[in-house]
Amino acid sequence: MREIRVGLAGLGHVGSAAASLLHRTAEGFVRRFGARLTLHAVCDASPAKARGLGLPRGVRVERDWRRLTADPAVDIVVELIGGQDPAKRLVLEAFAAGKDVVTANKALLSRQWPEVVGAAQAAGRRLAFEGSVCAGIPIIGSLARSLAPNGIRQILGILNGTTNFILSRMTCDRCPAGAALREARRLGLAERDPRLDLDGSDSAHKLSVLASVVLGRWLDPARVGRAGIESVGLDDALFAVEELGRTVRLLGLARFEDGPEGPTVEARVCPTLVPLRHPLAAVHDAYNAVMLETSEAKDLMFYGLGAGAGPAASAVVGDLWLLAEARLGGRAAPPLLWAREGRVAVRKPEDCLGRFYLRFQASDRPGVLGRIAQALGRQGVSIAHVHQRSRSGSARTVPVVLVTHAAPEGRVRRAIEAVAGRDGVSRRVALMRLL
Repeated sequence: MREIRVGLAGLGHVGSAAASLLHRTAEGFVRRFGARLTLHAVCDASPAKARGLGLPRGVRVERDWRRLTADPAVDIVVELIGGQDPAKRLVLEAFAAGKDVVTANKALLSRQWPEVVGAAQAAGRRLAFEGSVCAGIPIIGSLARSLAPNGIRQILGILNGTTNFILSRMTCDRCPAGAALREARRLGLAERDPRLDLDGSDSAHKLSVLASVVLGRWLDPARVGRAGIESVGLDDALFAVEELGRTVRLLGLARFEDGPEGPTVEARVCPTLVPLRHPLAAVHDAYNAVMLETSEAKDLMFYGLGAGAGPAASAVVGDLWLLAEARLGGRAAPPLLWAREGRVAVRKPEDCLGRFYLRFQASDRPGVLGRIAQALGRQGVSIAHVHQRSRSGSARTVPVVLVTHAAPEGRVRRAIEAVAGRDGVSRRVALMRLL
């Protein structure tokens, strides 16, 4: 019976779950394909991790990932080390050695897309990375294969489970952001250092991968407009629901337009006020959801757990089955449709129109609100609503909330810069888009 052998690097939560799942589903692969997909070797800086996984005795355990890429018996390498280095070297050496690669490393893909995809193309090998975005949600395969005949007009989604958990707890349980973060850590939904989640970087990496698949060209995550949820307070979350009929979500958006010189993209990650009747408003806790606007299939929504060892392992092993099937069929690696030449024109975030929610903390004295309105007016930003609550107790300031009509983001930010920290207005201002 023919055998496809796998070398897996990285036995963290996802790597350990993937190794166990691959072992548990081995007989299912035999029944479906009449061949074996076996775990030949694993690699981790702490080899003792492999002992508790219940793997077959014949699985080799290594400390050095080079033993996987250099082993002629290994057909497919799984990179679950994470980060940039040595993950990139492992992937490139695997391609050079004639091996296919499965990875769930969104940071590596988003930052090193041209080099990694180019290396796969040059070596004639396959690269699979379903687990890099939204864990077990099959969004990559859908964009790259199932929806290939469609023009993808827009991607809109909740791409980070940690921030969605925090925002859900704030809105549904009136839980302050700090307490919600501590609960997320306790449940294993937040990293020890959650900055990449909270500041929107994780979502920007994922949006970069999705957009690069759609475009066939690299969208550098540094060109994705990015704002996190650090300035979103409990008062903002509750005010949005009670007064505006909206809820706060950290959304990633990529909007695509074809131009005479190639595609143009509007791409951003930012806290957004979503109408309560919108499907994304019903996505709670650590769940993710991605909505697609397409030319032929029209509107689609993908929903599921966006984090966790089980969902991510499902995507990794699904990729292994896909690559193993292709090897068994004797097919040459197809050209990577998402590796076309050319640059992507990205619209500057400051030029993109939107309606905005602004919360100032201001001194409760005459003229302060007028100065804020004048600053917006000088930038040509029209105010749709103003909400100012009465001062409570001994507080010296009051929250002033404004909702604007559609305006370029750059003009709104310039107006904020003109008043923040001056004449009775606090330096810190909450800014969110309205969907």
